[in-house]
Order: sequence, then C-alpha cells, then structure tokens
Amino acid sequence: MVSIPVFLTAEKHHILIVGANAAAMAKAALFLETGARISVISPNAHDAIQEAGLDSNVTGSEKLTAFNRAFTEDDLNGKTLVYIATNDELTEERALRLASARNLPVNVVDKPAKSNFTTPAQFSRGPLKVAFSSGGDAPVFVRRLRSSLERLLPPSLGVLAEAAGSVRGRIKSLIPDATRRRLFWDRLYDNAGTYADLPKDQVAELIVDAARNHRTGSTTGQVQLVGAGPGDPDLLTIKAHRALQQADIIIYDRLVSRDVLSLARRDAELIFVGKREGDHGIGQDGINKLIVEEALKGKRVVRLKGGDPLLFARAGEEMDALRDKDIHVEVVPGISAFQGIAASTQIPMTDREYSNSLTLVTGHLKDGAFKDWARLSGEGQTLVIYMGVRGAPRISTGLMAEGTQGSTPVAVVENGTRANERRFYGTLETLPALVAENSVKSPALLIIGDVVRNAADLNQKQFDTLLQQATA
Repeated sequence: MVSIPVFLTAEKHHILIVGANAAAMAKAALFLETGARISVISPNAHDAIQEAGLDSNVTGSEKLTAFNRAFTEDDLNGKTLVYIATNDELTEERALRLASARNLPVNVVDKPAKSNFTTPAQFSRGPLKVAFSSGGDAPVFVRRLRSSLERLLPPSLGVLAEAAGSVRGRIKSLIPDATRRRLFWDRLYDNAGTYADLPKDQVAELIVDAARNHRTGSTTGQVQLVGAGPGDPDLLTIKAHRALQQADIIIYDRLVSRDVLSLARRDAELIFVGKREGDHGIGQDGINKLIVEEALKGKRVVRLKGGDPLLFARAGEEMDALRDKDIHVEVVPGISAFQGIAASTQIPMTDREYSNSLTLVTGHLKDGAFKDWARLSGEGQTLVIYMGVRGAPRISTGLMAEGTQGSTPVAVVENGTRANERRFYGTLETLPALVAENSVKSPALLIIGDVVRNAADLNQKQFDTLLQQATA
C-alpha cells in the first residue's frame, strides 16, 4: 500500500471516533495531546473514557466530548477525520459506508484494507514529531524502528527545539551566513544533553550566547576523518552516520562502499579521490590541499576512509596538514576490515589453542618488500595482511623461508562484509594459486594462522582435504 506522508494542522480538525474499545481509547489519548477536537460515539463511551483515565470534558477546552449512544449518520456532520474502532461489525460496516459516501478520510483501526488512510506510529520531542509507516505491510518493523529511534533521541531535545524556535530570528541576525548558521544548529543538536533539566527560557538565552560566541569565533569549518568501516552500512557507527548527515563536502576513497555513501546528506558534495588501476588521482598532497582549502571556506568536511581512518590510511599526513593551518580536526573511528571479516567468517583473531598474538601489516609498501620476514613468521600468532593480493607469491615465499610451515591455514576474503563477499581457504604454500585461480581482486584481506581452522564454513574434513592438496 503506497502512502502519502502528510502532517495535518490539529486545531483545524474535528475527529470522530466510532466505538469505545481499547483501540478507540488509544486513538483518543493520542489525539487529545494535539489540540484537535474529538467526539467519541458509543453506548458505553463515558465509562470507557473514565476507565482509560481520560476526562470526558477536558477542563476549559471541550476538546474531547463523549456521546453515550449508538452512531447515527448525523454524527458525520462537520467531521474531517473518522476512526472506527468498535467490536460491533454492523456498526463498523454502516459507519464505513456512510463516511465513504461523503468522501471523508476514514480509518478502520487495525484493518488497513478497509481504510483510505492510516495513522503512523509516532513519538514526539517537544515540537519535533517523528512518524513511521509501512502502509500496513510491516507493523512490527515500524514498532521496532520507532523504539530504536526513540531511545536515541534524548528527552531534552524537545525543550531545546522549542527554545531554538523562539530565537530563530535572533540567531539569523547574529549569524547571517547560511552555511555557518547550519553548522551552529548542527553543533547545538549534537550537544542536546547539555540542556537537560533546564527551563525553556534559560535554554533560549544559552542558545543566543552560544551564537554570539560562534559569530566571533574561528571562520574555518570543521574536518572529520571518518571511518566508513569495511563496507556493510550496518557496521557504521552512530557518530559516523551523524557526520555524513551534517557534511557539506565528503571526500572519499575507492574502498568506501556505495551503500555507505547513500547515507550522506542529499545535498552534500561528493568528491572521489581514490586511486584506480593505472590512475593515482590527485595524490596524497592533492588530497591534503583539497581538505585544507574546503575547511578554510568554512565548510564542514568529512574525509571518509574505508575501515578505520587511523589504520593504513595515511591519516597522519592529513592531520599534519590541517594542524599546520590551525584547522580543527576530529577523528571518528570505524570498524576495520579485519574486525568486520573476523565477524563475518567467525574466525577469532586470537585463540587459547592456536594464537596469543595478532599482527596487522600492509602488503603495499614503498619499496614493495617487508623489512623483516622473520618477525612476521612463527607459530602461535595470527598474521593479517591488508592489500596483499598482488604480493601473494612474495608473502608465501618470504614466510616459508623464515620457517613458517607451508601447511599453515590461510583465508583470503574479498569484499569482506559486503553483499558480494567471497571467501577462499587454503594453505600458505597454495596461497599464490588460491589468489590467481579465483581471480581475487582488491579489496581483499589475507588471514594467515591456525585460527583459520575455526572459520564457520570450514570444517575439519574440508581442512584435511586442503592439507592433502597442499602436500600432493
């Protein structure tokens, strides 16, 4: 069922509720908070409203009125919305037929097929109202989504929103630049918890004070180095998602998945700076220059990197360039590829039986070679190699030359955590053939060590077969 999302102005509507069961009382309670006029028609309307804890004549407003009698056609006069929630099927059918004949919006509660509109699941934080609907297809999903978001939004956000609305004009005069004003509101939202338990008037004055400081503060924007994780958007942190929603410009690498980029603010500028085969793009110096230039324009810049921004991502060079210009930089960590792949394959990186140490290295070095193969080899450890696909023959030869057994288990995982993830298992000796025969492409991770035996999709019989093939 395709829906049109609409918010109606409550005080302009008179709602008729036919019936007085539990569902009817739930609707009455919901709309009573909005300021709309409500009429409840049912032979037991008065008792039901009292049992629900709702006053049948709201003091001084007469917003909720109960009529202790059966529904009649005249009850539709002057009504703009009709809800039917009765256990009497004859009354239900008659009210539905008469309301439909007048082209009134009518909802038969919990019966979307009979309704021409639905009421979404919702919750409020002051003037902020969040509504969810699946068109009646997946009500449990809607309930779970509402519950998840309701937990994320602090109650203090409602008072903050009311106070912000009362001083919008003053803030606009204090911060006339639209980009800087949006940055101000973004930061205010991020710190909503600071205003917990404060009255609206005090919060309003604090907002104005903050705007004065913002106006006289630094003219540079903000830069965040954000970890995009290994590709699965569900592994993005809440803070990383918030950064994508607030960014003016997102500068991203090749390893950032399209699913993650789709979470960015719709009007954010996306700039690709990753390397492709045979094309090094603008290079690291060019990336540093681009980040600095955009920040100096007062923009909110997100430098989006696959995995974690501080692991094999040259973040140190970018932070140095920003610090040289006194530009504020924040790092938002992400789940690294080895963590995401360990979870998806269920390979523990350390294990009491197989490994008590973990070494992370990159197979892409300036001179193309490791300095100390001996340090990387040996029993009782797990070796994880990033960007090691091209160097698979060198890795296999180098480790075995330093005494690592050729029968050591190896996992090669391409596009880890993504929908197109591929996994291949073998041994250190067969690693080059494993990569070549399966045409493994980057991004891919190599996991070398006995912990690979624990992979969820590799049982002992399969591993014994791998060993036989390696020694054949």
